[in-house]
Amino acid sequence: MDIPVVDMILRAGWVARSINLMLLFFSFVSWAIIFNRLAVLSSIGRNNKLFKDKYDTLSTVSEIDKIDTKLINAPLGQLGKNGCVEYKRIFEDARMQSVKDHNFFLQSQFAMVSEHLESAFLGLVKSLDKGVFFLAMMSSIAPFLGLLGTVWGIMNAFFAIGNQGSASLPVVAPGIAEALITTIMGLAVAIPALYFYNYFNHKIERIENDMEEFKDILFVRIKRETFNNFYTEAHTAPRLQPQMQQFQQIPPQQPRFQ
Repeated sequence: MDIPVVDMILRAGWVARSINLMLLFFSFVSWAIIFNRLAVLSSIGRNNKLFKDKYDTLSTVSEIDKIDTKLINAPLGQLGKNGCVEYKRIFEDARMQSVKDHNFFLQSQFAMVSEHLESAFLGLVKSLDKGVFFLAMMSSIAPFLGLLGTVWGIMNAFFAIGNQGSASLPVVAPGIAEALITTIMGLAVAIPALYFYNYFNHKIERIENDMEEFKDILFVRIKRETFNNFYTEAHTAPRLQPQMQQFQQIPPQQPRFQ
């Protein structure tokens, strides 16, 4: 049984076939990116939420290392792991150095923590929109490729009319068929690419907002717990030694997340 669309593609000229093959390839790549981002972003959103729920139950930042590896691998988990490493590093530095001015020491340490968390945040954000820019390009390029095929097909139709001296259906049909099929192919690639490009941008923006909010919350908690471990409630006498003893047995830290 003949399929009209397939028959039109097979009867099209070499220019229309080339355009259709390009659009078919772009469509395949676009849908591969779409399915990949759907799975990845859904998994990230789910694991971020699970990590945040687990994080809220912790009594101290240093317990982040005890959370399941699957949740630690989520973007929020990576931020949390980075914060945990920085939190422990503060007490390692205090143990190894002779700290006389606690205020200056803590200010410099908190500045480093803030920079490291920001660096980790930016590194994680970059990986979220992988491939999404290609969808934006396809939503712009595909209609113009379809238009090129449309113009070429109409030009062939007029050329056939001039050669045959007739505007009958058998004369103009092949050129019109080329024009229509390339237009359809261009729209078939552009419409889903544009829709999912905007959809993914919305999802990524929400994830970024959650990550930035968590980064600020984590930084404030690190500061609060560090102050609590450095000073008494009256803020008069340092009580750093017990906290340093807690981290004295900790092996050298692995390189921080990049």
